[in-house]
Amino acid sequence: MKKPFTTRLDPSVLALAERIADTERRSVTAVIEIALIEYAERRGIKKPEVSDD
Repeated sequence: MKKPFTTRLDPSVLALAERIADTERRSVTAVIEIALIEYAERRGIKKPEVSDD
């Protein structure tokens, strides 16, 4: 289960995420999630195991 959270972004960064999301027919949330996963992978950071509680 995905966990909701609130964040603040620079308006230009949000506009960039919205543009990418529109181009790729994804949600802004999906674009941000993919960007974080790719960032971690490039740096050799493993995704932690978490419970669905």
